[in-house]
Amino acid sequence: MEYSMVGKRIKEIRLENKMTQVMLAEKSGLSEMAIYSYETGKRLPALEPLVLLSNALNVSPEALLCDYIDNRTSINGNSILNKVNSLPEQDRDRILKIMDALVSAAG
Repeated sequence: MEYSMVGKRIKEIRLENKMTQVMLAEKSGLSEMAIYSYETGKRLPALEPLVLLSNALNVSPEALLCDYIDNRTSINGNSILNKVNSLPEQDRDRILKIMDALVSAAG
């Protein structure tokens, strides 16, 4: 398993969230050295750090492991979810109603 691909995803999502390694360390409760080690591919996060990272980055663990999971659509879904979650509550509700209508019409 190539650890650098997971590290690339962590870094990519961290930067999308406009976070530094220090900020991610503080938000996740992990050390700055751990964040650096994961991002550079020197270490692969175990289950607990993976969950802490995904929570801090507001993505699913699958988004960080995308290169090792067959279903890679969760990354796009997480990106959309992050955008929707950043909206005011009224706008989020409106978008969810539209999505429900679209899903009902499609299926």
